[in-house]
Amino acid sequence: MISLEELRKDLGVATLGYDETNGTVISAAEARKLACNATIIPWVLGGDSEVLDAGRASRFFQPTQRKALRLQAKCCQAEGCDMPPEWCDAHHLEPWAAGGKTNLNEGALLCPHHHRLAHNPAYVHERLPDGTIRFTRRP
Repeated sequence: MISLEELRKDLGVATLGYDETNGTVISAAEARKLACNATIIPWVLGGDSEVLDAGRASRFFQPTQRKALRLQAKCCQAEGCDMPPEWCDAHHLEPWAAGGKTNLNEGALLCPHHHRLAHNPAYVHERLPDGTIRFTRRP
């Protein structure tokens, strides 16, 4: 375990294991090498160690990620839809099975109707510069 602050320091320290008091202490450089060699995907944590970015380590959005998405988007992100965020699903813009990541940048809130469209092969969707999602029927 290592905080982002410690990871960025040249002389930062990390702990092997989940217990910072009983774990083995190593340098941040060693932690970076171990993580790289083991292809460990970091989880970016917010306040109180809440998961905000799980990368490929988790397919499903965590409750704190859903909360962050609701704070960012005040409604369904489909163009023209105003469904409240509490009624929306967290959706991977790039499907998780195709290599998509479970993070805030690649997630979007979609109401059940638009979430079904996102998985319907008859439609394509794209994120517009303002963050909304446009659905277009395939020709």
